[in-house]
Amino acid sequence: MIRLAILEDHPAIAEGLTALMKGETDVAVVGTARDSVAAERLIESESPDVILCDIRLAGAVDGLEILARHTPGPAFIMLSAYSYPSYYAAAVEHGAKGFLSKMATIDEILTAVRKVASGGTAFPDAVRRSARAALRPPTPREAQILALVADGRSNADIAEVLSLQIKTVESQLRRMFDRYDVSSRTSLVRVAQRQGWIEGDE
Repeated sequence: MIRLAILEDHPAIAEGLTALMKGETDVAVVGTARDSVAAERLIESESPDVILCDIRLAGAVDGLEILARHTPGPAFIMLSAYSYPSYYAAAVEHGAKGFLSKMATIDEILTAVRKVASGGTAFPDAVRRSARAALRPPTPREAQILALVADGRSNADIAEVLSLQIKTVESQLRRMFDRYDVSSRTSLVRVAQRQGWIEGDE
């Protein structure tokens, strides 16, 4: 019997997955958790074999940090509604055994659960390709600048908000232009949104 824990901050999704698993003779849901504190308690008390874990878990700690804290340990399959290459790369780097979209069918989820429980991995080819192609993320300071650029702030505004010299902001932007092979602020923001470094519509 595969002991499965579900770490998901949307109750309807967690409850739906639990209900769909009830008819399976080889999988038993041992518990669900909505936030990082409850997740830690569940993992410690139930010792699951496999964990379905939302990347954007509620609480002070996200799903990737929970994964990192328990690797090696239970086999984690990360879940996300977002197709950010940086999420894929981080999941692989932190030791996940699989990655699924929240749009996955129950059959796809069950196949992944059984596969990782037997020692395999469950990464779709598209996820593997995207993880390899993920770019090096910005530093914390660069991320602050990126968020303000996306907000439409000028270099002078950014310098004032972050208590920096304008030349420092310009230098940071030039480095990111070179690193990510872009030539405009708009293109830089699009890259950041596609990679999941800042919120956006990409």
